[in-house]
Amino acid sequence: MIYLSYINIRTFIVLILSMLSCFLTIQYHLKIHFNIVLFGLAIAFPLATAIQTAFKRREKALEYLSLFKSGMLVIHYSFQSSKKLEAEKKLEIAKVLNNAADKLLNQLRISNGDMVHFQEEADKIMIFMQQNREAISARILTRVIRYLKDALDGAAYLLSLTRHRTMKGLRFYSIFFIGLFTILHAPILVDQIDQQLPEWAIYPLSAFSSLILVTLYNFQEQIEYPFDQKGADDIKLDDFKLNI
Repeated sequence: MIYLSYINIRTFIVLILSMLSCFLTIQYHLKIHFNIVLFGLAIAFPLATAIQTAFKRREKALEYLSLFKSGMLVIHYSFQSSKKLEAEKKLEIAKVLNNAADKLLNQLRISNGDMVHFQEEADKIMIFMQQNREAISARILTRVIRYLKDALDGAAYLLSLTRHRTMKGLRFYSIFFIGLFTILHAPILVDQIDQQLPEWAIYPLSAFSSLILVTLYNFQEQIEYPFDQKGADDIKLDDFKLNI
């Protein structure tokens, strides 16, 4: 199931800490009188902010991937519509465009944000135009440069996402308080529901609460970089291949 992608070593660590906390709480009759709402604020604010930021990054990534693909396709169609350009040259530029798109998608997939590798492929488009300037009309040349700018804008933004992630401070703050909550939740529960539920009920209540929080954290971590094809909600990069 795709939802298993949100379960990792962090999930098991939190569950183990939760079970250990419950055991020690019951064994030594520990209680902590504390307003759990404060924990909710300490966890919910940074976690919600990080998830919201990651979601916006994903939506912008889809926008710029679409911008990149549409720009490259317009460039392709522009060259193909050139009456003076030879058929062999049209096949050559189609191959150059395909290689440039594949290079970008591969770099996103392997989390390599070095613009140089993609730039080398993009430079070949300009070299092709310079070498075949006489066969390309001024109208087509202007159109190609315009849409090449859009494609490069999209590529630059996408590659920047591989280096610049959501704020590490917020993520550290979230996981720190999730861990602290996991450890202290059992004695807080004992204080709040003392004599109202059997002792064994502390285990599922504590584990379930911790599981929800760590799963949300794992979800945020996956969608903040939606290109590695490991998460259930990753962007399907193959949909943005040119295939020309």
